[in-house]
Amino acid sequence: MVGFGQSAAYSLAQHGVRQFALVDTNEAGLQETIQKLASQYNVTDVLSVSTECSTEDAVEAAVQQAASRFGRIDFAINNAGFGGPMGGSPDTAPAAFEAHLKDHVTLLWLWHRAELRQMLRQEPRDGRYGRGSIVHVCSVYAFAASPPGIAAGAYVAGRHAILGLTRSEGVLFAPQQIRINALCPGYIASPTIDSSEQIKAFIGNLVRERVPAGRLGQPEEVADAVAFLAGPMSSYMFGQSLVLDGYVVSNPDINKSMKY
Repeated sequence: MVGFGQSAAYSLAQHGVRQFALVDTNEAGLQETIQKLASQYNVTDVLSVSTECSTEDAVEAAVQQAASRFGRIDFAINNAGFGGPMGGSPDTAPAAFEAHLKDHVTLLWLWHRAELRQMLRQEPRDGRYGRGSIVHVCSVYAFAASPPGIAAGAYVAGRHAILGLTRSEGVLFAPQQIRINALCPGYIASPTIDSSEQIKAFIGNLVRERVPAGRLGQPEEVADAVAFLAGPMSSYMFGQSLVLDGYVVSNPDINKSMKY
C-alpha cells in the first residue's frame, strides 16, 4: 500500500480512527503502513489483506472478513484507477480498452457493491455517522477531457463512469443513511511521477500551464480530503464530488481546451 491509500490511512488515524482493514496487492507497502500506524499513531488493530481481490467472490470475502473482525464497516475508501491504453480509439485494441474498464471500473463497482451490502445490514450509528460512508478516489478527469495531444480515452471514460456511479447511487442510498461521495484530485505528487525524468518534465509543464499555485498537490492534502469525506464533518454530502486540483477545472482562462 502506497500513495493515496497509505496517506489516507495516516490521516484517518490522525483524526481518531483506531481500527483498519487494509487491502492491497503490495505486501511490502502494507507492512510499511501497518508499522507506521503502530509507531506514529498507536494504532495496532489492523486487518491486512494482501491479495488481488479481482473476482466477485474474493471482494465479498474481504469485505465480510473486515465486518466479522470489527463488527461493522463505518468508512470505505476505494482508491484505484491509473493508466490505461494510450492512443486514440482507431489505434486502441478492444481488449485493451475492456481490460482497463474491467480493472478500474467494474472492479471498483464490485467493492462498492460489497460495501453497500454490508452497510445496509448495519444499524445507523448515533450522531452524524449514519450506516456508513463510501469514498471513491476518482480524478479531475471525471469532469474534463485529457490535455490536448494526450490520447487517454479509456482512462477518462473510466473516471467519468465512477463519478456517474457516485452520483446515481449517492442519491439512491441517501434515505438509508449511507453516504457515497467522490474525491477528484488533479496533479498530485507520486512515485510514478518521480520514476522518470520524462514524466516529471511533462507533468511540470502541465502544472506551469494549468495550476495557478504553480505546484503539485501533495498526497497528504488528498488524504485529509478523504478523511473529511469519510467522516461526520461532511455528513450532509450525498452523491457529491470534491475537486482538489488547484483550480484547474474551474479556471476559464487556462482550461478552455480542457472543459467541454
